[in-house]
Amino acid sequence: MRPLLLLSALLATGCAATGTQLEPAPAAETVAPETAVEVVDGVRMTAETGAWDGLARVKTEVTPLRVTIENGSRLPVRLRYDDFTLVSPQGGRYAALPPYGIEGDVADPVLVDAYAPVTAPGFAYSGFTVAPYYASVYPTLTPYAGSFGYDPLYYNRYYTAYREIALPTEEMVREALPEGVIDPGGRVSGFLYFERVPPSAPRVRFRADLVDARTGETFGEISIPFVVEE
Repeated sequence: MRPLLLLSALLATGCAATGTQLEPAPAAETVAPETAVEVVDGVRMTAETGAWDGLARVKTEVTPLRVTIENGSRLPVRLRYDDFTLVSPQGGRYAALPPYGIEGDVADPVLVDAYAPVTAPGFAYSGFTVAPYYASVYPTLTPYAGSFGYDPLYYNRYYTAYREIALPTEEMVREALPEGVIDPGGRVSGFLYFERVPPSAPRVRFRADLVDARTGETFGEISIPFVVEE
């Protein structure tokens, strides 16, 4: 597998990276000590901050969140990495990083390498179809039959622009949420890996656009506040 290469801002300045931990803010609705939830237009989304128990180095280079999406709406919900972000009050934005490289135009995207198939995904799903360009990576999942464009600028920026840290690991890929579509009544639960949130950002807000997969129109926004701890 060709690795995703990430650039750590602290390493670029000669400093050692240290992990930060997100905790639900007092204003967040929680269902567990490290798990916050919000329901918008029938879509229930939880974000769990302390779920990663794999290679410890991962948490020093990225910010992993286990996200669970339950689609109680009547619309098919698109899951695409550029629909998710962590945003700080100071204007910092920390993107969800794609685990695979894609190239080509919007109508005909292709994977940049022959990735090893994920035959035993570590994420849970029902009523979920994977983005067509990921079909060869997830042979046990049904590809989405409709139109599913990708954002080449987003992939070029967040997959190919980082050249210092060799990630993701095979474990990260196995546990990652792939892009795809959650049908009405469907559910998916797995990890999103965000750019590392630095200690200088005392608070961030997890934001997710709810997008109708058929039309590409946004019909809601999930917004969950977190505090940042070292």
